[in-house]
Amino acid sequence: MSENVFLVPVDPENFDRTVRSAVDLTEYDDRPEPLAAVDEARLWAVSDGSGNDSTFERMGPDDLLLFYHDGEYVATGRVGETFADEDRWVSGTFWTAFPTTRVYTVESFTPVSVPKRGVNTIFDYSASYTPGFMRVADSRVTRDLSTIETALDAYTKKNRPADD
Repeated sequence: MSENVFLVPVDPENFDRTVRSAVDLTEYDDRPEPLAAVDEARLWAVSDGSGNDSTFERMGPDDLLLFYHDGEYVATGRVGETFADEDRWVSGTFWTAFPTTRVYTVESFTPVSVPKRGVNTIFDYSASYTPGFMRVADSRVTRDLSTIETALDAYTKKNRPADD
């Protein structure tokens, strides 16, 4: 069983296009082999370089993903399949200004709305800490991954405006 947690920054435009909404892949005959038998997928990636390579290599099926933007965690998910997209087909087909070869599918996607300080508390970071793409150190993951997901979902429901 995997116990990795990854904190993943997102840009809303690309994230909305390929994670918040699953991508219909049936109209693309030229998609990469790892997506060949899949009709629909939520797709995200890691920027090439900047030390991200080794972090990406540690990603495995069912690892927990916590997506954040502008001081807020906006979704959770689990890693599906990771693959090298050497032709940059995914980034060239779906994203603007995000050329990359390190792609992964996102399973069990759940929108959340949790302030950065709330997640920082879970992993014993300072309230103002803002990570880049990173794997949370094992010593900071002191709860079961499903417990973390449940806590973030519960916070979101408790703090949702009444008109939602």
